[in-house]
Amino acid sequence: MRLNLSHSSEIAERALALLKSRPMSFYEILRALEDVEYRVILQAWGILREKDLLARDEEGRYLPR
Repeated sequence: MRLNLSHSSEIAERALALLKSRPMSFYEILRALEDVEYRVILQAWGILREKDLLARDEEGRYLPR
């Protein structure tokens, strides 16, 4: 099975847009992206981490760096 990285990149952008609205836990992000397969969300999350675009607040929620 080939990975569709362009789709993963689009989902990474969606996740980042969600985090720009407010800090969120990973679970909240999963719930907000419930129309996306879990595997694709993990690929997108990997893209965001690789690009060092994520930070955490004092409560451990994610936000854009």
